[in-house]
Formats: sequence, structure tokens, C-alpha cells
Amino acid sequence: MGTWYYAFLIGLAGSWHCAIMCGPILQQIHAKGSASSRMYLYGLGRIFMYGILGFSVAGLGSIWLFPSWWQVYYVIAGILIALILTRKIGDNAIQFLHQYVGKYLHQIGAKLGPIGYFFLGMSNGLLPCGLVLGGLSIALIQPKPWLGALSMLAFGLATLPALRFSLWGIKWFGTTSPWLKWLGWVVVIALLFRGAYGMGLAHSAYLRHAKITPIICHPFSESLNP
Repeated sequence: MGTWYYAFLIGLAGSWHCAIMCGPILQQIHAKGSASSRMYLYGLGRIFMYGILGFSVAGLGSIWLFPSWWQVYYVIAGILIALILTRKIGDNAIQFLHQYVGKYLHQIGAKLGPIGYFFLGMSNGLLPCGLVLGGLSIALIQPKPWLGALSMLAFGLATLPALRFSLWGIKWFGTTSPWLKWLGWVVVIALLFRGAYGMGLAHSAYLRHAKITPIICHPFSESLNP
């Protein structure tokens, strides 16, 4: 069983944050006219950039390169998301991406007319956001780059409902955000459990042969063999 869908839960859990931070951007785009193509192009660009980020993280820094470390990645991902949920890590954690890439994409989009909203979406997909770092933590533990991209695409899709409701002026996320945050903590517990149990399996013959040992799926089971 894969873990890419954890990113969807993280996106849903933090979608209230997206509505507060990015809702005004959508309102500005919507205020420029009734053409819905701008909204779709912007959303596609933002989610497309998330996919690129997920692909890059899974391909360059994931267990695909270090299969014997898979359990450590799970623990790191769980800790990172816990720090984000408790606001120990803020929105400036990945600010450099927007500083060096996002602003350049924004400049390109400003020169392209309607299609430029796709590049504007890509640019805003790199805005400093701790929630995106949480999604990338899930991409980190994916065994293949395309699964990293899939996890971040799912993350982006999960943020759409709250953004749409904010555009309509519906403030439902203000009352539901405490409940949505629990989804994030469910993911944290699952990641820490899988990571900790994986460490136990790697060092304990008893756990590897115990009848009550749960199925802890990971891409390279041979890494557990003595």
C-alpha cells in the first residue's frame, strides 16, 4: 500500500490556511472579469508546479536513492509535519524558491496575456508556505519520482474546495479548521509508527517473524534482510 494519498490528507487538513493566504489572490483574478479560463489556467499552473516539486523531491532526495533509509525518511516526514501543525515551522521555510524562480515565472506570465495566468499559478505555487513543505515531506518518502509528483498533485487538488468556498465568500473553513487539523495528526501518527516499526524490523529478528507484525509496505523489502 502506497503513501502518496497522505499528501491529499495534508492538503485537506491545511486547506483553511490556503483559503486565508491565497484566497485574496483568487479574488483579484476573479474581479478582472467573468472569463473562467483565467481561474482554470491559474489553478492548473499552481498544481502543475506542485507536481514538478514532488517529482524533484522524490527523484533527488527520496528513498529511491537511499533504500536502506526508508524508515528514517518516514520519521523525518512525520516530525516535519508535526512541526508545521504546531507552527514551529512557518511559511518562510522555502522562501528561496519563490525568490529565485517564482518571481521569474511571474514576469513571464505578465507578458503573455490570458495564458500568462498559467505561469502566474506556477509562480504562486512557489510562494513561501509551510503547508507545501508538509506535502513535500510526503513526496520525500515516495519510492519513484512519478509517485512524488502524484502525491503533490493530490495535495493541490485537496486545497481547491476551500479556495473555491473562499471565492464565494463562504467562511466554513473558520469553524471546520480544528477538525481538519486532526487529519494532519492522523498522518503524523501513521508516519511515525511506520518509521519506528520499520527501524524495529531492521534490527529485531523477533519483530520480523512475529505473527502480529503488521504489513509495513515499502519499496525495497530486501533492505531488511540480514
